[in-house]
Amino acid sequence: MFVRRFKRSNGQVSVVLVENYRDGGRVKQRTIEYLGTEAKLNATDPEAVNKLIAKYKGQKSETETLIKLTLNPADKIAPHNTIRNYGYLYLEKMYQELGLDDECRKIQEQSAIQYSLDDCLKLLCFMRALYPQSKKASLKNGPEYFLKDFSIKLEDLYKSLTVLNKHKSTFVARMHRELKARYARQTDILYYDVTNYFFEIDQPDEFRIKGCSKEHRPLPIVQMGLFMDSQGLPVDFYLYEGNKPDCTTLKPSFEQVKKNYKADKVIVTADKGLNSESNLGYLLSHGNGYIVSQRIRGAKKDLRDEVLKDDGWLGAEGASFEIKEFTRTITVTYPDKSKHEHKQKVLCLWSEKYQSKEKQERDNLLDKIATLAADPKAFKRSCHKGMNKYIEEVLVDAQTGEVKQDCQTHTRLNREKIAADEALDGYYLIVTSETSLSASEILNRYRGLWRIEQTFRITKSDLQSRPVFVRTKEHIHAHFLTCFMTLTMLRMLEVRLGRKYSCRRIIDGLNSAVATEMKKGIYTVNRRDEVVDALDGQYQIEFSRRYLKAEDLRRYQKQILKAVYTTN
Repeated sequence: MFVRRFKRSNGQVSVVLVENYRDGGRVKQRTIEYLGTEAKLNATDPEAVNKLIAKYKGQKSETETLIKLTLNPADKIAPHNTIRNYGYLYLEKMYQELGLDDECRKIQEQSAIQYSLDDCLKLLCFMRALYPQSKKASLKNGPEYFLKDFSIKLEDLYKSLTVLNKHKSTFVARMHRELKARYARQTDILYYDVTNYFFEIDQPDEFRIKGCSKEHRPLPIVQMGLFMDSQGLPVDFYLYEGNKPDCTTLKPSFEQVKKNYKADKVIVTADKGLNSESNLGYLLSHGNGYIVSQRIRGAKKDLRDEVLKDDGWLGAEGASFEIKEFTRTITVTYPDKSKHEHKQKVLCLWSEKYQSKEKQERDNLLDKIATLAADPKAFKRSCHKGMNKYIEEVLVDAQTGEVKQDCQTHTRLNREKIAADEALDGYYLIVTSETSLSASEILNRYRGLWRIEQTFRITKSDLQSRPVFVRTKEHIHAHFLTCFMTLTMLRMLEVRLGRKYSCRRIIDGLNSAVATEMKKGIYTVNRRDEVVDALDGQYQIEFSRRYLKAEDLRRYQKQILKAVYTTN
């Protein structure tokens, strides 16, 4: 179908919708709808007719799209997969927007690679998002799952991991530039956190080492430090040996981020696990800032006393939530061992709900202690579980109950420690170098930290990034690079849809976008998902027909890849 304009005898220009049809082997044209005069159509919008021309260009009428199909009930079940996913096309769009196809092309041109690096990376990313499997299984099932043909051998797929790891900084830098241009990314505020991923192997090596597993698994792990921007889009990641403490990863990771992204001043937001004197001293010595949570238990006495003072708290009498802020001077040690005084703002929060939670946890622990009171051996076996937190060992005379040095060892509850802990129930502290920020600004920035914790859950559950099925250090880095890229694509779609849908919901929506091949080159679509409809709406793409030809799917792909999206 197409729009045609013709001049009438009265001088007016009519606009009509025309279609082609065949008559005796000859192609003819006929008008199927009168749209109006050009003057009336352009009266409210000077571009109205031009928009109609663009809308109907290449579209086919119902009579033009009729498909004659003969089905034979005697046909056998196809030995190959007849279902093709087309939801991945939006992942391909994100892949394109990040410039990954262009970087693959540049690397390919500058090397002697004989296989398609672009195909390898696309397969790894799209399968990781929609159908996460091992590299071998991805190559086996991926080409039958998507519309695209991946001409890759298994050895090429593994070779590509080496190349991807070698050019990791190039890929991540290109992603950063594109996100900065398209999503107005800012790197003055960064969120940082650490997690780890396990390996199902018998023997650890110099990289995959047993450490403090977040999932409490007795398996070798690697540590990952991840930076995220204020929109929840990943910035960069770094891997470390499994036995490296969380707090020691910030300095080497941050040095790389500052170098790669040339940021002047960065305010790092992190949880209390990364709040150490050496980390704060390092950040301040280089002109940066921090917003981190602070443990009140174990804090210095002067800080605890100031928090527990009655004055300065804001909140109605009997309120379930109160807040207090004050500024103090602390001494920090810079990397060169020099001491410096530093102004620090402390934001104190008290919550009745948090108080009840901490009390309940302590009561549960005391109940467990009570069951072990008569069995010292059982108590010793449970020390590693924190059962000795409120217990002390004393020498007691069994007959008189007096505490003596030459008597039998007994255990008892440390009532003073319990009372001291109880006084601190419900308090939560956030400390920052940015003393000019208001309490609400500090809270809002710190609350953004939940997105990085959510990001780790997405990589572990939805993307199934562990257990890891590759062995060498360079391949492990490349595996997590593809996970990082996939996560970024999903986060981009999440932002694009106004955060109405979670990453899990987006994955389900893209997975549901499938077409079943009825005959060679003819497909049927049985279901549409609101996520895919919403994405089509972003680009003003109409794709709602039940029966399609292969060329229709190719046209749909071109429409998506040619569309443009930017945010201000």
